[in-house]
Amino acid sequence: MGCSFSGLNGLYDAVNGGGDVWINENRFKIIRQLGEGGFAYVFLVKEVLSDPGISKKFKDPSHISDDGTYAMKKVLIQNSEQLEMVREEIRVSSLFSHPNLLPLLDHAIISVKVAQDQSLKHEAYLLFPVHLDGTLLDNAKTMNAKKEFFSTSDVLQIFRQVNKN
Repeated sequence: MGCSFSGLNGLYDAVNGGGDVWINENRFKIIRQLGEGGFAYVFLVKEVLSDPGISKKFKDPSHISDDGTYAMKKVLIQNSEQLEMVREEIRVSSLFSHPNLLPLLDHAIISVKVAQDQSLKHEAYLLFPVHLDGTLLDNAKTMNAKKEFFSTSDVLQIFRQVNKN
């Protein structure tokens, strides 16, 4: 999972404070954190292109970002059970093709040495398209704070989209 380029992540972290991440042959600059939970973090990243054609040969062209921004999920893997769970997440995510689900564009799992005990742990990087206008839950919370509600037609439209196909 992932190639030797992903192993450069540790070196880049040490040199530039963790601002760049390699996912296989593609390099991304971390713009900001979007969220976190458990052992995972989600970042807004922007692709750093040394050769504008390089990323296009690895991803489905319909999902290439016009401005080079993506969502990157970083998972800190502490043991073999978590590693298997991440591999299963990658496998299952790769099976989906639905207009209402974000497709997994690329991924890498790398080994990292933990400084305290010199043991090897893993980190997984999963790349997805990004939609900065928020999630359905974000919109519902914002509307609730303003004492606004979805109309019946909006609820039915959302229900149709979720259950389509």
